[in-house]
Formats: sequence, C-alpha cells, structure tokens
Amino acid sequence: MASSEVRPSSCGRHLASGRDDLVPNDVLLHNNGIMRAVDQIAKGAGRLGLPLYSCASSKRTYTQHQLLVLLVVREMLAKSYRETVVLVALMTPLLRRLRLATVPHFTTLQKFAIRLEPHVLDGLLATLASSVTSGRVDAVIDSTGMQPGIASYYYIRTMSLRRDSDGTELRAVRRHIKLTLVADARTLAILAMCATQGPDSDFQHLRPTVSKAIEHGATIVTIIGDKGYDSEANRRFVVHELGAEAYIPLRKTHKKAENSQGFYRRRQLRVFDEALYHRRALVETVNSMFKRLSAVVRSRGERGQANELALRAVAHNARRAATLAHEG
Repeated sequence: MASSEVRPSSCGRHLASGRDDLVPNDVLLHNNGIMRAVDQIAKGAGRLGLPLYSCASSKRTYTQHQLLVLLVVREMLAKSYRETVVLVALMTPLLRRLRLATVPHFTTLQKFAIRLEPHVLDGLLATLASSVTSGRVDAVIDSTGMQPGIASYYYIRTMSLRRDSDGTELRAVRRHIKLTLVADARTLAILAMCATQGPDSDFQHLRPTVSKAIEHGATIVTIIGDKGYDSEANRRFVVHELGAEAYIPLRKTHKKAENSQGFYRRRQLRVFDEALYHRRALVETVNSMFKRLSAVVRSRGERGQANELALRAVAHNARRAATLAHEG
C-alpha cells in the first residue's frame, strides 16, 4: 500500500512563505466592535480637550489618551489589570491604532485609573453621549446595585450566616455599591451617573445625578422614574428649576408624613402620562447592558470604585456610539 503524503495546510503554507495573512485587514477592523469603540473614545478625548500628558515633568512614555483607551478596553473585556496587559499585548491592530511600541505595566494602568479626576470621566461620558443625542432629551432614571469585590455569592452568604455562641453575627455582609444612572430613552446612552454606598433611598440621588447631566450640556425635557424618586422637592427641582416635566408615580404616604402633599405632587395627578411612563422600562435595558460588561467592582477604595464604574459607563457609551454610527 502506498504511503499517504502529508500535505501542508493553507495556514501552514502561509506561515512557511512568511506572509502575514493573520493580521486583520481594514475591512475586518472596521467591523470589529472594540476597534470602533476605540475610535469613538479617541474622538471623545480629543473633543474634551484632555491634554496628552498630566504635567510638564511627565516621563512622556505613554499619553493620557493611550492609557485612557486601555482602561476602557479593560472594562469591555471585564478583566483584571494583569489579564488586560497580557491580552492587549496580543492585539496587534489595537497597538498599531494607539501607536504603542510597548504595553504599559499593569501598575501603570492601575495608578492612572486612581489618578483620573471625576470631572474628566464625567466630561468624557457626556461627550460620547452628545455624539449620538441631539436636541431635547427624554431622560429615564433608575438605581441598581453593584457587587463590591470578586467574592462569590455563596461565600458572602455563608459569612453572613456565621454566628458565635451568643448569636452575634461574626461578619455580616450587607453593603453594596448603589449606582444611579440617567440615560437617554432614544439612544440608551448614559447621560450621567452617581455611585454611592448602599443600601439607601433613591429619591435623594435624583437631583445630583440630573444636575451633573445638565452641567455637561444635556437638554432634558422629561424625566421618567419609578415611585422611589417621588418627593415634592424632586418635582419642584424638575418642573420649577429645570423647566422640564417629571413623570413619576405618586407613592402612598401617611397624611401627616413629610412630602405627603404639595403643589407639584397634586399637579402630577393632572399631567401624568401613562403611555410615556411606560418608557421607564428602557432604563432597565441600560442596567442590563451595563451589567453585561460586569456586575462586579474590583476596586477597594471609594474613589477607585467610582472611577471604575465611570470607565464602565464610558465603555457603554463608546459601544452605543460605535453601533449607532455603524448602523448609519
């Protein structure tokens, strides 16, 4: 029987000939979601006016734009700093696009993430949102919980149930990170966000979060939220100070309770639009899209946690901007 001849595969022939056919071409890069999002982040950082270097005495090894893009890519990949550096080293097209000759050490990314000022991230978030929103905005608001740390649910539950001989809990785990999001109902882009320690009530976070969106140029005409945001002060802020309309259902309150009655709460009975209020469900879609990136916050300090969530929101807006631009 004649011996069978082993023929080299097409990939083997390409490698043997020295051809670099494994590098994606421009068409494939244009269709890649991460590369399109990277382009949106670079444009947003340019429009924001972020300087290339943080100070005159900077080592100038990496620009702030390059490090910022890598931090957002980390949120897209939902990896640690160490894992992100390893993966980015394999992403030749990304390194070429960022003009990086070497990949930064993971501690460089971690320190830069802590050093970022909140107003820079808020401005970048709003800049990306403004690239897909135009004119008057119908805003939806909601809060959701984020898990601090990477401990499993089983571990947290087990540690919360441990008690000593006197019945005292040894280590109760009750805290979580409360994230409040204001999003555009049409494009599902995040206009502003606020991260606090939870659990606590929702209504007190409406004013600071909406004010942040207004400060960065958003023109909000309606604010839609659930009963958790019902208060006379919130309605006065939206209607009287912003000149917008609030579609927030009334809670059942005791007659003698604070905010039980008021001009703006009674006014809601006349102007409430049930059909428009149903758009509130769109913010649940935004929450789902946000948590699909990751529902876990790896940072331990409050500033690091807030910056990590802000970078995740930037990653969400970059994806939305890239998707809407690609769809035309």
